[in-house]
Amino acid sequence: MRIGVYGYTDKRPVIYALLKLLHTTGDVALLTNNRHYARLLESGEFQGHFANVMIAVTDATPDEVFEEIGYAPDDFDHVLFDVQDTIPSDLQMALHVKTYAPSEDEQAVLAMLNEPVTVKMAYDGKREKNAIHVIPSSRLWQTAERIEHFRQLEPMPSKAMNVEFAKLLAPHLNIKPKQALGILTRRRSK
Repeated sequence: MRIGVYGYTDKRPVIYALLKLLHTTGDVALLTNNRHYARLLESGEFQGHFANVMIAVTDATPDEVFEEIGYAPDDFDHVLFDVQDTIPSDLQMALHVKTYAPSEDEQAVLAMLNEPVTVKMAYDGKREKNAIHVIPSSRLWQTAERIEHFRQLEPMPSKAMNVEFAKLLAPHLNIKPKQALGILTRRRSK
């Protein structure tokens, strides 16, 4: 499954929840230009493995990235793109992580996505219709920091995000939503 996670904000809580679910159902590649993810790798590395997740922190475009990292898309069961400006081709799912109203540039990129699922990081406290509502609490960010420090996936403390991701992804992963939710909320996962 090829998933693009788009947005002009820090998407780590969303990415870590997706990784928690996807890595239990196959090999995963996380392709990003966000240097925060290098914290999951050996010190000083920008490409490597975190459990069965291959992470590449690179400025290559989605079309160039596989040539740069020496893998093919077929080497992975799931490919997760953390993107901001360039949209990969052949996405099966797109998530738009948003905080406030999108800028003109962001709207232009959104117009290229095929019905993205909106994940609203509600810094403004406002709910958005037809969006997965995530409260960006200090617990959420502390969990992201712990994941990076201990290099171990933990459940993200957002019931709404976990429930909605379980419903959204379970059919694509050939598992039941209840099973997907169990994976997302399980305490120990490496």
